[in-house]
Amino acid sequence: MSKKPQHAKHAAEKSSFFKFPSNKKGTDQENLTEESAVQAPEQEDSVQPEKKKFNLTSSSAAKTGSIDNMLLVRLVIASVIFAVSLIIKMPVYARTILLAVAAAAAGYDIFLDAAESIQQKNYFATPIVVAFVTLASFIIGFGTEGAALVLLYQIGILLIIYTTDKTRKSAQDLLRYQDGETVQRYHELIKQNSAGHMEIEDTMRYSSGSVLKLAMIFAVIYGIALPLFTSYNYIVSIHRALMIILIATPVSVVAAMPVTGIVGLCYSAQQGVLFKDAESLEKVGLANTVVIDKSGVFTDEAPKIISMQSDLVDKDTFMNFAAHALYYSEQPVAKAIAAINNLEYRLELISDFEDLPGLGVTLKIGGADVCLATNQFFAGRGVEVPKESEELGQTFYMTVSGKYVGKIIVSNDLNSEAAEMCEEFSEVGLNRCILLTEDSEADSQSLAAELDISEVVPNCNIQKKMHFLNDLKGSKNNNILYIYAQSFEAHSAADVDIRISKKAKFADAQVNPGYMTNIPFAVQVSRRMREVAISNAVFAFLVKVVLIFLSIVGYCNIWFAIFIDMAAALATVLNAIRVTNESLIASIKYKSGH
Repeated sequence: MSKKPQHAKHAAEKSSFFKFPSNKKGTDQENLTEESAVQAPEQEDSVQPEKKKFNLTSSSAAKTGSIDNMLLVRLVIASVIFAVSLIIKMPVYARTILLAVAAAAAGYDIFLDAAESIQQKNYFATPIVVAFVTLASFIIGFGTEGAALVLLYQIGILLIIYTTDKTRKSAQDLLRYQDGETVQRYHELIKQNSAGHMEIEDTMRYSSGSVLKLAMIFAVIYGIALPLFTSYNYIVSIHRALMIILIATPVSVVAAMPVTGIVGLCYSAQQGVLFKDAESLEKVGLANTVVIDKSGVFTDEAPKIISMQSDLVDKDTFMNFAAHALYYSEQPVAKAIAAINNLEYRLELISDFEDLPGLGVTLKIGGADVCLATNQFFAGRGVEVPKESEELGQTFYMTVSGKYVGKIIVSNDLNSEAAEMCEEFSEVGLNRCILLTEDSEADSQSLAAELDISEVVPNCNIQKKMHFLNDLKGSKNNNILYIYAQSFEAHSAADVDIRISKKAKFADAQVNPGYMTNIPFAVQVSRRMREVAISNAVFAFLVKVVLIFLSIVGYCNIWFAIFIDMAAALATVLNAIRVTNESLIASIKYKSGH
């Protein structure tokens, strides 16, 4: 099912991110901190802490996610003993002993795990239910069904583990077109039990637990009431009640959800959108608002110097003066200057610095008033600067003590591929798109009109962006997807942070620039992943409803119930690969030229 990524080629290497000297106020570019948004630190590209795993059983096979050869041997021995007890004629007590031995050989670990769950006060754990139904079956004279329950349950678990492993390998095969680093990163990621975890799994597990409790109450009432109102005896009513309790266990409902998350992760990664876990990918599909940072997404985060002109001083002196003026600025032009300045900084000369996002900076250098800003800033201030066409790039003019000294022109090219994102977000139903820019209001409105974005927030530095996201998240019913390129030691208030970069220390996902237009596709993958997870859960639940009905009317027995329930669980695991079924994903047109 794998296919070549939409963007088979990566974007050319951008200008290197500069780092300010170590004595600069604050920290370097990779350490800009917004305190109000800081969450627990994460290690870049590191293994995330494991979340609590839902175990089908606490047996060694389920714990390790691998097939236990010793368990296979035990199952073979138990199956032989079970067959002998059925084929050879013998007294009832001898048959019961053989059936008990078969059950013990096949599933003694289930009983140990049940005891452990009781110690942990997890009274509704699946091992407890299986152990209880098995023991009760022997007590009421249904030893054959009790032994068959343990055998079929353990065999079912092994088949689910085997199928899950194969599905995971198929998911990894989706990454065949990605680079070796990404393949290795995801190979390590999906080894983690928590990688495929989704919030919908917690919801389903909680719901299933509630259903199990209700089923137990119903089973007790049914077991007591049936003989009172019919000719059936208590052996029959207890037998049926045990089946109801067994069927209500949540095994098949949630069995496929982790592997469904893994398939979604790998399918998104195939398109170059690399999420840290399935839960982050899941949240993307729930977003109703997209906030996009202009710098580094629609334009280069560190633009290039096109021209630097001064009639009063030489080029190196002018550049060093501009570098001092912009030393404490967070604007893209500061990064462009710092990237080429090799002269020493004398920070003791700088005072009264004021950063004017989108316009420029004002400060004093050696006591002289210095301004490096756009023509818009100087308009109406009585300072004449030459008017330049903005076709080549954005122009910043420098004045010292009110006199014009020179100008700097930096690139301001619009990324045409990134501009397509807004249109594609609209196609997938994310109609609210907000643009954050460092530019003036007039320039921001012009860019927003060009990109067909209705909402824009101008004059933003990092702090203002973080505060805006905090306020937006505080508004009712906002599920926010934030796309940015600048680095800061925080996770924003948005539900999902996606960073356009080769690094993503605190983001939920990382996208290389050449793949950024595939982010809307990742939204569709997320929705498809939840759709498959929910449809699997509904299918398993309907199977349980049918089995409970058959148990109530007497057309089911314990071994048949566990066999069908495990078959349903196996079917949902196999169905997980349908996350990649593009015919059922809302259409996103692939560009053949990419």
